[in-house]
Amino acid sequence: MSVDIKEYNIELKERFNAEVKRLREILGSDVVIEHVGSSAVGIGGKNIVDILVGVGSTDRMAVVRDLLASAGYREGHDTHPDRIFMAWRKDDDGVDRETGEGDYHVHIVVKDSEECLNMLKLRDYLRAHPEEAQEYFKMKLEFAREAGYDRKKYKALKSVYVKELLERAKERKSSGK
Repeated sequence: MSVDIKEYNIELKERFNAEVKRLREILGSDVVIEHVGSSAVGIGGKNIVDILVGVGSTDRMAVVRDLLASAGYREGHDTHPDRIFMAWRKDDDGVDRETGEGDYHVHIVVKDSEECLNMLKLRDYLRAHPEEAQEYFKMKLEFAREAGYDRKKYKALKSVYVKELLERAKERKSSGK
């Protein structure tokens, strides 16, 4: 699978707002729904809308997963005990392929868990430091080139950089900057 990094598309915020309404109908009001990822920061990338759904317990994570599956979301390979990963393609025709521009990724986590707090911390850090956000976008372009536009290789390169960004976010928060 290949990765295609693009400039930010302003329509992603509108897509997020529309999907929140749909998710509220499916999931009810006892979940936290947050816009995360590059589209929440206003920088380019794969231009997928990342949505964090925070729930009260790991048992509730499974319930939310099942509700989203009934609504057309598919569980992805990035699921692990602290996070259930679901994806939805705007042009879902039943063919199994990677999501792309304008599609949704939902990350189901226990609210107030480290996984949840880290996603929000990174988002808030990049929003507060636009120069870091722009550097992150430049690095995404570089990682895509370095990976030969292979999605798995790109993700591996990017994940190391994201960990570094998160550490900077934690350092700045603890030092009050």
